[in-house]
Amino acid sequence: MSKIFEAGWGNEALDGIVEPALPEPVSLVPSTPGWWILLIVVVGLVARAIWHRRQRYLRDQYRRDALAELTTIKERLRSGKKETVRELAPLLRATAIAAGGHDCVSGLEGDAYAAVLSEFSPGEERLPVDELQSLAYAPLDEVGGVDTEGLIAALESWIQKHKGEHA
Repeated sequence: MSKIFEAGWGNEALDGIVEPALPEPVSLVPSTPGWWILLIVVVGLVARAIWHRRQRYLRDQYRRDALAELTTIKERLRSGKKETVRELAPLLRATAIAAGGHDCVSGLEGDAYAAVLSEFSPGEERLPVDELQSLAYAPLDEVGGVDTEGLIAALESWIQKHKGEHA
């Protein structure tokens, strides 16, 4: 055994001491079945929450598409293309069909159509369906007298807040 230090250096009593070995590290893997069961339950709940969130996201895709289309219509109206107002009524109809189903909405007109749309969003203001329909077919020179900003705002609010059969 070679000495690093000269004799007389340090504590002579500690000269022959050997340090004890460290204990094995403690395992982080649960050793009882209760922890495994708890882990499985937690993983299952997280997977279920992710699944429901994904289903809601997929279910509301039509709503995001409708809002994107409405934004495009607003931009085209601001750029001076009056004929774009003709796309508002079909957009509302397509959104209502996506929300309530084809059988519920497709054959309705006038007050019956407005009533169904009001049922989809109770507590909200009733949509001016007649105004939307007249804009779809009115001559473009009559469009200037209609409050298209208010109409688009009401349509946007309905798209965001409605709760249909599939929504």
